[in-house]
Formats: sequence, structure tokens, C-alpha cells
Amino acid sequence: MLQVGRTFRSATGIPHQFALRVYVPAEELDAVYAPLVPRALSPEEAGVNELTEQLARLAEPGQEPLPPAVEPLWTLPFSAAPRGRDMLAAGVGDFPVYHPPQRLRRSLRLVALAEEEGGQPLPNLLIPEDAVRAAGDRVSREHFVPVHARQSAFTVPMAWFSLFTAQDHTESFHHGNRVHRCAVPVDLATRRVVRAAQVVEDAGGEDLEDLAEDLTHLGRWLGAFSANSLVVLHYGSLADPFQPDESPQDFSDAVELLAARDTHGAAVAFRRLMHRWLRLAHLESAS
Repeated sequence: MLQVGRTFRSATGIPHQFALRVYVPAEELDAVYAPLVPRALSPEEAGVNELTEQLARLAEPGQEPLPPAVEPLWTLPFSAAPRGRDMLAAGVGDFPVYHPPQRLRRSLRLVALAEEEGGQPLPNLLIPEDAVRAAGDRVSREHFVPVHARQSAFTVPMAWFSLFTAQDHTESFHHGNRVHRCAVPVDLATRRVVRAAQVVEDAGGEDLEDLAEDLTHLGRWLGAFSANSLVVLHYGSLADPFQPDESPQDFSDAVELLAARDTHGAAVAFRRLMHRWLRLAHLESAS
């Protein structure tokens, strides 16, 4: 039990979950989040808070089946991104940026999507319709606020790597454990993904159509945020064995090779990236 306690304290979130999160300056937060700014948590603390809440909800059958409507904001200094530090070196002082997790709103979107695509009553069996309706009322004020996060289980969608380079990788420590993430200012990330989308689209080929579409959607999403924001890839701890992750470099290599019309070389770079994540993809299938 003592060892279990140590493991829990060193956790920074759900091990198999990976998230792309946008952090914005306080003045760009919607008014619904403003009262939460003074109590914002670091990503490590917020990850533990999220994990604790989710475990408590699973352990108590009578608990509300959906995440809470009000959660602590996540916060980082703008200088947490290496390229952010470069921008600040021009004379602008460092400043905090904040991320609203919006788990309830995102959960409701997944429920709606499952109902639309599946045509089956499974979502209603897992989450009572009354609970969904009540939760929708609690997040009604957020309906016109951009979603600040994208989440994936077990693997990172390939398009996400278009936003980063190896220089954007950072490490922090939580109870002696390394925490890995990639962080970059939103305007730079947007330029990267827009170029990647254009290169992939120009390369043509049916095998690249889905990737080009994913890149285009990602660029549009980031377009809702200002240049003073950060976009951060938070890795689940399942990816620790292959950190520092070379996937952003593999993706960048593939894009440059496509731009040079070297489709064979690009395919090799893409395969290198996919092979790295194959073991985690197998875990997803097994689960």
C-alpha cells in the first residue's frame, strides 16, 4: 500500500491520455473563467486533481457520472515554451497563460457524437439522459467559447506533431519524476501546420487525404487563439520510455521530403514515426 501511495503522488494525470491544450492570457479568457484565475494550478497539480476526481467518480456508483462543470484552470508562464523565451528576450516581461480544461463540455460533445454516429442507446445506458440534460444546462454559458483542448487515448494523432520541433520539447519534475511536454507559441504553431497542410495536399495521393484534412482542421482550430497563447502537447506517462520523443522531427522530415517530391523518403519518415507508437496502439487494441 505504501508503494501504491508513492505511485499515486508521483502521478501527473491519466497515464494513457495525451492532450493538446491551448493556454491563453488572463485578459483573453472568457468572463466565465475569470473567478478561477487566482486558484489556477500547475499542469502537474491539475493533472493529479483531474485523476483524483475521475477515480472518485468511478469508485462511487452514486456519484455524478460526468465531470464537474467548474474545475481549476491550468497555468504556465509564457516562458515555459522555449520559443516563448526567445520572444520575451526582446524586452517583453514574462506573463502567465491559462487553460480551461472544459472536461464536461467535451464529454457532452462525445456523447452527442456517439448518438449521432452509432444510432444505438449505449450512451444513454452509460449516462442517464437526465444527467446529460442537467450537465448541458451547467455549461450553457460556454457554448460560444472556443474549445481549448483536444485529447487522445494511447497514441498521439500524427497531425499534432506538425506543430512542434525538437527544440520545443521541455521537461519538468514532479515528485522526482520527469514530466515531458512540447510547448510553442500559437502563431508559430499555426504557421507550421498551415504549411504542412499545403505540402501534404499538394503531394496528393489517397493515402494522404485524411492527414491533409486533419492538418487543415487543426490549423483552423488554432486560428481562434491569439499570438500571446501557447499550445502544449501533454504526454501521458505511457510514452516515457521513448522520451525525448523524436516524432516531431520525423514529421518535419516527412513534410520537407514531400516538398522536395521525395515520396519514398517521406514514406520512410512517416513509417519511422508510426513504428515508435505501434506498441501503444497495440495496448489500445488490447484494452
